[in-house]
Amino acid sequence: MASFAYKGLKKDGAPVEGRISATDQPGAISQLRAQGILAYEVRAVDGEGRRFDRRRARPKDRHRFIRQLATLLRAGSPLLASFDSLLEEEPCRELNEQMRAIRSDLRGGGRLSQALTRHMPELPDYAPRLVELGEATGSLDARLNEVAAQMERDLASVEEVRNALAYPAFLAVAGVGAVIFIFMFVVPRFSALMDNAQAEIPAISRIVLGIGQFFNANMPLVLGGAVVLIILAVQVWRTPAMRRAATAIAFRTPVLGRFLEASDTARWARVTGTALSAGAGLIDALALAERGVLSPRRREGLEQVRRAVRSGEMLEVALRAHTTTDAMTLNLVRTGRLSGALAEMLIFVAEAGEQDARNLAKRLTSMAEPLAIAFIASIIGLIVISLVLAMSSLYSFDIT
Repeated sequence: MASFAYKGLKKDGAPVEGRISATDQPGAISQLRAQGILAYEVRAVDGEGRRFDRRRARPKDRHRFIRQLATLLRAGSPLLASFDSLLEEEPCRELNEQMRAIRSDLRGGGRLSQALTRHMPELPDYAPRLVELGEATGSLDARLNEVAAQMERDLASVEEVRNALAYPAFLAVAGVGAVIFIFMFVVPRFSALMDNAQAEIPAISRIVLGIGQFFNANMPLVLGGAVVLIILAVQVWRTPAMRRAATAIAFRTPVLGRFLEASDTARWARVTGTALSAGAGLIDALALAERGVLSPRRREGLEQVRRAVRSGEMLEVALRAHTTTDAMTLNLVRTGRLSGALAEMLIFVAEAGEQDARNLAKRLTSMAEPLAIAFIASIIGLIVISLVLAMSSLYSFDIT
């Protein structure tokens, strides 16, 4: 139910105003007419004056919305009534506004898949396409449930990478802070002691001492520059082109790249298998799965696979020719095609890829921590060695 504010006149001509709950504006007008009120202004006030827990929607919020909507539809709730129910307690302002816009489109006769594409562009690309498939086959609740399940797996993959890199990132930040502190407050003290022996100390020591003097003499500039660099890095990361470039670089790194490749393969296989099991044709399923692939190079290869399959080539042959798909996956795809159980085989490929990704995430964690420690220790060790060499040179000069 939605809430509407109204202004009108009673039968005796007295003005009246208030609020009323109804499914839509015509329903509110009908209720007022039944009460003997001639309304001349009726407007929706859903969420007006309401306090939200947060302003911006997180990926977890959108996953929760899809899961709740699928659950309500499976329980037999009509689509518009489901949106009314979800809007009553939605704690996120942005998601609340998007849901209201989607509901408005639905009331105007629009389709859910189109409304999601228009008003919730942050959803994964495969989400509206699976919803469209559900609308065409009369299985909207099942397709929404599959979208929610895939989003949950995507979130779990991101969380695994985040957990794997959280401690190494903390070590790196702490190490950089320690290095800056040393250059600002420790190294300059040695510089003051060695002003008279600059020509006698090793080159590496002169470089370290020079950096320390610069940091100490330009402390506001150094700190301000660090803040500016952080702000610029955040702004650059928010641009789609930079994120695509960073993603492409990540796919080329040794362990992280293998993890992302395994996750990408699992996502493609699961979406393709899910679409096939829902009744979609192979070409449509392949087109749908392409949208969920993160690697630009792999996405281009899968586009060529789809074109090859459309021209009559076998799926496993096209995958071998245009992608770097492993032999086991190709064998499973061939088995599924010959047995008429391609959807089941692709789901099996997805489960194997997800397990492989989890194992690689553990390996990434085990490698990242010692690498971060070694990197910071090497920098601090270089500074200490430089200072020791400088002190040794100074003592040698004094004795001579």
